[in-house]
Amino acid sequence: MDNLKKEKIKTYIFVILVILLFAAFPFLKHHFTREKIKAFVESYQTLAPLVYIIAMIFLPIIGAPRLIMTAVGGALFTVFWGTVYAMIGSTLAGVLGYYLAYYSTANYFEAVTAQKHNRFISMLDFTKKNNFWLIFLSRVCPVTHYEVINYMCGTAKIPFNSFFWSTFLGIIPGTFIYVLMGDAMMDIMDKKSIGTIISELFSKDYHMLLQDNDVQKLLIVLLVLLVFLIVTMIGF
Repeated sequence: MDNLKKEKIKTYIFVILVILLFAAFPFLKHHFTREKIKAFVESYQTLAPLVYIIAMIFLPIIGAPRLIMTAVGGALFTVFWGTVYAMIGSTLAGVLGYYLAYYSTANYFEAVTAQKHNRFISMLDFTKKNNFWLIFLSRVCPVTHYEVINYMCGTAKIPFNSFFWSTFLGIIPGTFIYVLMGDAMMDIMDKKSIGTIISELFSKDYHMLLQDNDVQKLLIVLLVLLVFLIVTMIGF
């Protein structure tokens, strides 16, 4: 079996596994609630920060929403330490995803695109030349998918140093905001159901809902995320 065929098989296996993990999430999501993850991490007591960081690295790969994971960090370790631990876990998760794709798909992707000259390849060249700022903006942008970016960068053989620092610096604002947002959302939902919140929001007594500190915090966070979205879209 020649090398190209081996690389092709590795690429197909990797892509199939990623698709299966995404497809399996609806059947597994009841295992990834805030309460269950929080109880699991908390049960390790003094080792809880280490367990949380390990969970931040691996659980999102198998479907656990990163928003819930960051919310758990805020609930367990305060906003400051939750942000620090979430940043460490997210950065290491980025490194893991990058190298999983790098060693699984990069060589095959490079081989099949080497002799092609089209708009997609031109866009890929532009991305490689501007990789630091594009990755940085994608980390700040609230609508991009964290794991997909890791895989794309590894597949495209983006230089690791550039990938690492753009990821590390790019997740600083987002991680802090997501810790605040996730924690506020979970605290609100602990007190009221989503249906109740929506009905109160559109009732004549909506001002009562807005007096809730957690609701105020959530609205501020959503406004900041809107600013992030506008700024990153302009940047792109």
